[in-house]
Amino acid sequence: MTTPPAQPACKLLVIDIDGTLLTPGGEITEGTRAAIAEARAAGVTVTLATARRYGNTASIARELALTAPLILYDGALIVEHPGGRILYSNPLPAQVAQQGIALFLAEGLQPVIQPLGDPLHEEVWTGPTELDTSWQQIYFTVHAAELRRLPRERLLDLDRPVLRLVALEAPERLRLLLPALAALDCSWLLLERGNYESGELSLLRAGCSKATAVAALAGRLGIPLSQVMAIGDNENDIGMLSLVGLGIAMGQANAAVKQAARAITTSNSEDGVAYAIERYLLRPARTADSNSRSRSTCL
Repeated sequence: MTTPPAQPACKLLVIDIDGTLLTPGGEITEGTRAAIAEARAAGVTVTLATARRYGNTASIARELALTAPLILYDGALIVEHPGGRILYSNPLPAQVAQQGIALFLAEGLQPVIQPLGDPLHEEVWTGPTELDTSWQQIYFTVHAAELRRLPRERLLDLDRPVLRLVALEAPERLRLLLPALAALDCSWLLLERGNYESGELSLLRAGCSKATAVAALAGRLGIPLSQVMAIGDNENDIGMLSLVGLGIAMGQANAAVKQAARAITTSNSEDGVAYAIERYLLRPARTADSNSRSRSTCL
């Protein structure tokens, strides 16, 4: 009689995209592809958790042959993949979104509004061109097909919920808004350098994060958080890494991210995701004895 192969203790693997899954050049290495494919073959559900929208996340999910719900907009949305059906949403309350937009406008900042809508036909809303600065140029170029310009008065009277409100500017200018944000009933995150070569200030519903979305998805899948492994590199990954059974920080992550994690892998220029999957998920499964196969946590 043959002994069945050991199964990984972790049943759900959640991977951040930028700075984690992707190399500094924006690519997925062959080693990472192979490790993810092996994890899926072993019965692990693999998903992505990102600040990105569905459109530019679904293309990466297709590249990796993933068929699990995707966590988007820093945890404000979970979308079935590849079907595109919304499974979970956590938008800003309308009054808070309006207050945030009014604050941005009062400070002369161009708001970048990511509304709740059909994930297969996403839009990005923003104000008139006179509010544009060079800081938004890359973002608006990348998302030109989805961009919709609204006059100032319409910005304060939106007809759809807002998943995420963003300002792309010099970080020193964004830091000046933090005292005013403390008066708003929302969560916020300031990145000194986001994905578009600028400072990035994002507003979400109070308590909304990748961590809350991971908990919602794990509950939907019937997987205990102790059997979830997550990999990330930035401040918006901290809650997720500290919540799950095994949170793994990328080698280039800052001290706060590493402190929140239970393990540290190599950087995203050194196949950090592939190494983490091999070291903490696949290798223990291959070498586990009957006792270790029955573990309930990702250790």
